[in-house]
Amino acid sequence: MKERGKLSPSLFLIIIMTKKQIILLMIFSLFFENCASSGGLTKVNRHSETVGQASAFNFQNSAARLLDRYSYTINRYEEYSSRVYYETMWKDHSLFDDEIDIEIKAVQTRLTLEARPKLKEPTAGRETYSIKFIGEVLVRTDPFGEWIEMSMTPKRKTYFKQVADDFKFDLRASIRRF
Repeated sequence: MKERGKLSPSLFLIIIMTKKQIILLMIFSLFFENCASSGGLTKVNRHSETVGQASAFNFQNSAARLLDRYSYTINRYEEYSSRVYYETMWKDHSLFDDEIDIEIKAVQTRLTLEARPKLKEPTAGRETYSIKFIGEVLVRTDPFGEWIEMSMTPKRKTYFKQVADDFKFDLRASIRRF
């Protein structure tokens, strides 16, 4: 039985907290609640989008054309029954103006292309895959420093959006082959 006049520990903490502390606590709880409901934090150095649907055959052909067009080299290729996955090696890039403005000294990017099953037509023996594009960037703020993750500049984000759009249009233009 609770004694009369005694406060529970959580109520006691609220009473002794200042208004600033209460406001900060509320902001943090809202922030973490939003992170949990949205599936977590996304990396700031990553552009990710679903670019369409395709057969495994069309995905592999479009991926090869895209990587060739933008001069990326495949670092890792995996093909499972549940997915097809390409990851490129890190590639050095020329700096954009907005990267120079914030004193970035060097930039590297890499692409990840992934196909996961979306729809299977067992009678026709065909499978459609959902295609995901991921572009990542690492930067150096010191010419001889470590590569670090940093938020993309608007021009770098535009670059990845253009690459993703090219991939999307290539997938759409492909003749459907299974």
